[in-house]
Amino acid sequence: MTKEIEYLNKDIESRLKDQGAELTRFVDISHLGEKQNRQLPNAIVFALPLSAAYIREVYDTPHYVQARIDDHFNFDDDEYLQTEHKAGEIADELARFINEKGYKAFSQSDEALWVDGRFNAGTKESVLPHKTVALLSGSGWIGKNNLFITPEYGAAQCLGTVLTDAPLKTVLHTPLLPKCGNCAVCADVCEKYVLKRKTWNTATPRDEIVDVYGCSTCLKCLVHCLYTQVYMKRKIR
Repeated sequence: MTKEIEYLNKDIESRLKDQGAELTRFVDISHLGEKQNRQLPNAIVFALPLSAAYIREVYDTPHYVQARIDDHFNFDDDEYLQTEHKAGEIADELARFINEKGYKAFSQSDEALWVDGRFNAGTKESVLPHKTVALLSGSGWIGKNNLFITPEYGAAQCLGTVLTDAPLKTVLHTPLLPKCGNCAVCADVCEKYVLKRKTWNTATPRDEIVDVYGCSTCLKCLVHCLYTQVYMKRKIR
């Protein structure tokens, strides 16, 4: 059984890697409530990094999103939306692959969550956010921009998750505390002033960090994050 588990972990990680995924983690979610984990003990979380070139383009275009809106809502080639969509497609495909092996698996793509009624459009919340699983993987933290931040990519990644009962070798970490320190550049550049300069901890409600209802998704807090900038400069150099 141990060899089978190791093989399955490696097989899944290899499949995700071939599709551009990085930071794949297998996470123990058995301690979560049944509503969150669907009575499944394990989760797979992965990240699709945004390119350094895209980060620089958005950074160098002060009103990047508004410019695309003014251009007849021209978001067809926007890398962020494409990457979010791709993360969902990869999660859907991975869930099908695991199902075909005889195990239960649920994709947490936007489409799947909507169909299953596990995303509340009114509160803009899912039952089990990708960030929650990613936090339990120990690969990053929540910044003052309410985004998941990793040392490798800053906030410049889109996450995907799959819940499963497949026998996997998993990890479970205490969520990392933010490494933002006194930095609040994300709040400084926020065009709608929705970020509240609050440092996250496990007892912090989302609404104490950000007013999601006022957010315009301008991406400034993502690209201006100092960890994102380090990633961008490292890649461009």
